[in-house]
Amino acid sequence: MNIRTQLILSYIGIVLLVLFSMGLYLRSALKGVLDKRITSELEVQAALTREFLIEQLPKIDSFTHEEIDSLVDRLGEAGKVRLTFIGTDGTVWGDTEREGGALIAMDDHSTRREVQDAKNFGSGMIDRVSMTTETEYRYFALPVERNQKLIGFCRVALPKETINSALGNQQQMLLYAGIVGLILAILIGIFSTGAIVKPIKKLTQITQSIAGGEISSRVEVNTNNELGQLLQNFNLMTDRVHEQIDKISVENQRLETILNNMNEGVLLVNGASEITYANPAAVVMLNLPDMYVGRALIEINRIPELQALLLEAEQTDTVAYAEIRLGNLMESEAEVTIVPVAAESEYVIVIHDVSHVRKLERIRADFVANVSHELRTPLTTIHGYAETLLNSSTKSKKRKEFIIKILKHSARLSRLVSDLLELARLESGDVELKRSQCHLNSFHEPILDVFEPVLEESGLVLNWDIPESLPQVNVDHQLFMQVFVNLIDNAIKYTPDGGEIEVSAELSSINSDVVNEVVVHVKDTGIGIPLESQSRVFERFYRVDTGRARKMGGTGLGLAITKHILLCHNGRIWLESELGQGTVFHFVLPIIGQV
Repeated sequence: MNIRTQLILSYIGIVLLVLFSMGLYLRSALKGVLDKRITSELEVQAALTREFLIEQLPKIDSFTHEEIDSLVDRLGEAGKVRLTFIGTDGTVWGDTEREGGALIAMDDHSTRREVQDAKNFGSGMIDRVSMTTETEYRYFALPVERNQKLIGFCRVALPKETINSALGNQQQMLLYAGIVGLILAILIGIFSTGAIVKPIKKLTQITQSIAGGEISSRVEVNTNNELGQLLQNFNLMTDRVHEQIDKISVENQRLETILNNMNEGVLLVNGASEITYANPAAVVMLNLPDMYVGRALIEINRIPELQALLLEAEQTDTVAYAEIRLGNLMESEAEVTIVPVAAESEYVIVIHDVSHVRKLERIRADFVANVSHELRTPLTTIHGYAETLLNSSTKSKKRKEFIIKILKHSARLSRLVSDLLELARLESGDVELKRSQCHLNSFHEPILDVFEPVLEESGLVLNWDIPESLPQVNVDHQLFMQVFVNLIDNAIKYTPDGGEIEVSAELSSINSDVVNEVVVHVKDTGIGIPLESQSRVFERFYRVDTGRARKMGGTGLGLAITKHILLCHNGRIWLESELGQGTVFHFVLPIIGQV
């Protein structure tokens, strides 16, 4: 049942209750009014009749039924009531309802209640059924006196049927008025409830729209009454809710952006250790499946250390921290912090991948060890030969040999220090490139000048196959010369005598319309690089064949320097190699959009 029907039924019920109450009250009031009116009329009729009888009645000793009854009949016809004249002894001398013998046969009326009251109190009235006519009457009696002597009683009677008929007529009119009032009340109720329900229906529709997500919906206000104030307050509330939702949306977007772009993994688990949220970094770190929400963390990723840390946070209700190994991380370690969320039985897990930091620490340790080792050997040699030179008995031939070795090792130290300084400068970004346009073939002659003696001695062949049609590159010529020198020097060291080294280049493009890169290949027919070492050859001091490299006087920094020179030129480098089949180093230089 809708609210309009409820209001109409309530309205009708109230109207019916009011009409029923008014009907009862009016019926009672009308009955009282009619009773008083009829009683008053009977009193008036009786008084007039008494006055008439006082004047018209004969002497008491000459009363006859015919004369008095005729007189009473005339008075009764004029007053349209039942009129009776009763003697002091109770004899009925005249009655409008009886004639002749029937009148004479009427019983003694002196015992009638109204007659007794008239005799004792001056008037008498009663409602009763007449034993003569067997009809209910209202009787009113007055004593008739002449010369202060009681000569009889004048009684006026009106049938109750007349009273009831008048009362029924009035009640029927009230009933008709009540029906008309009820119909009018229903019509007014329908229209008035419509005026109330229409805004409520509109308000209901708007609330449904808002519940469906259309929070910009508003209710039209066309009245200033309480309902209009309600609608205005609803619109105001909706505006404030809209503002709060906008603020929350902005905050959620900001938070979502932060979480999605964090390098740290963030998870939210409930008291049952079920995942309720994970940012992209956490998904990658823990290798979570697509449907991870609602699943237990231990079910997805069985890491005992992580479960133990979560249990510690649950038991102590404090922040738990540990550095643990995550099974899917290549470099192993991560810092994990678990923070209980107050009063929510939830826990925030923050995972910080420290594998790169640990790798840098290992590289730094290796670097210190390698530098120490690289410096110790030439310094020991220089120190030994210098002490020997202090001995004046040393022959001049030996002195010359020692000085040559000292010079050789000091030069090695000088190269090592120079390369370290150069690498540090490149890594710090503190390099001002002096770029100029040049063709790659401009490096051919300088390279031959550097390596021609070594190539002739080892019988190696250097094939330079870069087309003249290639576009020029924008590079720091002097700095970029080191790229070719380091790569070719590396190829010479690891290529057996009689081998071949080939330098070639070609164009490459990121899309089909624009050629924007030149790719250079330095290929040798040397001993090759093992697969496990290929990812580390660009690390400083890393050597595949340590003995061979030291014998040839390398510092172990050449490829690291090459990599950083290319990075400064927005390029990149990689390699392909097979043991016994040789190695190819590829590097790329951009042509369009160079900085």
